[in-house]
Amino acid sequence: MSTHTVQEISQRIEELPTLPAIAHRISYLLDDETVDYRKIAALIEQDPPLAVKILRIANSPLHMTLSKVHTIEHALAILGANELRSILSALAVYDFFQQQESNGFDRRGFWRHAIVCSQIAKYLANHFRCQDDAIFLSGLIHDIGKIVFDAYFRDDFKQILTLVASRHQSFSKAEKEVLGVTHYQVAAKLLHQWDFPPQVVSPVLYHHAPWHDRDYPCSSIVIYLANIFAKIIGYPSLKAEEPTTAAIFSNPKLLKFLSINGFELNPKKVEVMIGNLHQTIHRSEDNILHLFD
Repeated sequence: MSTHTVQEISQRIEELPTLPAIAHRISYLLDDETVDYRKIAALIEQDPPLAVKILRIANSPLHMTLSKVHTIEHALAILGANELRSILSALAVYDFFQQQESNGFDRRGFWRHAIVCSQIAKYLANHFRCQDDAIFLSGLIHDIGKIVFDAYFRDDFKQILTLVASRHQSFSKAEKEVLGVTHYQVAAKLLHQWDFPPQVVSPVLYHHAPWHDRDYPCSSIVIYLANIFAKIIGYPSLKAEEPTTAAIFSNPKLLKFLSINGFELNPKKVEVMIGNLHQTIHRSEDNILHLFD
């Protein structure tokens, strides 16, 4: 067990600096419904790395464009203001934590899991008609509590990784054993501190237990499923963690909960969905999977 108390961990999170106001001018322009997208495009083009990332997202197979998106103006027309806000927020979170040194944790594999999860979340939201503009963002940052542990509780996180890898414990169980709190609790506290809206925070907090979410159950279920499917198709947040298989969907209690909430799944449907997701993510290899490279 860590020498840190839960109160000390909470206080350390409160001491983290505020999220940088990345692309503040763009966000300000997005609040103006009459703004010309050409003005926003011109601002984005002044930041080439940001422009490349936005083009990669716009060219994701999930947007089903008839031709490749080559211009920022075209990308903005496809994405829309709400998704652009989510993208800017997600990139701000990524940039913030890139400033913190890793402690041997495979950050590249972690962010690949996050990207795949965000893409699967969009696919599931469309499939099950659970429309929420925050789905992409929640999927992308659902595990950032692990990065907080890696950056600020380094020795403790090393112990957690050892438990996950050698004893095949879940992250949640190992985190409780070592620190007394989980990555999703820490993430929710930090996102709330950074003034992220509740429709983003709630699915992050409940992405392992959406049955506890009374406010945004649909979104929490989507992120819960996206996290599972991402692992099934080969994109876990840690390669050494115990593999997740489709057998998880043989649980009658889980299937009943999903069905009650409008998520009808059965073994055959899960098998088809896994195949579709494999194809979709494979088609993303050259664009969005390199979002943070």
